[in-house]
Amino acid sequence: EVEERLLSIDELAAAMENGTLEEAWGCGTAAVVSPIGELCYKGVKYPVNNGEIGEVTQMLYDTLTGIQMGRIEAPEGWIHVIM
Repeated sequence: EVEERLLSIDELAAAMENGTLEEAWGCGTAAVVSPIGELCYKGVKYPVNNGEIGEVTQMLYDTLTGIQMGRIEAPEGWIHVIM
């Protein structure tokens, strides 16, 4: 289940502390979807998913690049022709 909302650094830090943070990634035009292997907060380093790409991160990467390369049909309204 997906929930989209603001996330405070304190909530993220608590998830890192108690081990409930399973995956983290960044996305952008050039990076597409890139896994985050480690987060650091207040001088403490927290590994994320043992520095490995996670299942959700991989699925997002595969889906986005599949749409970009035409291997996967884009959802309605995602692609706009620019001339």
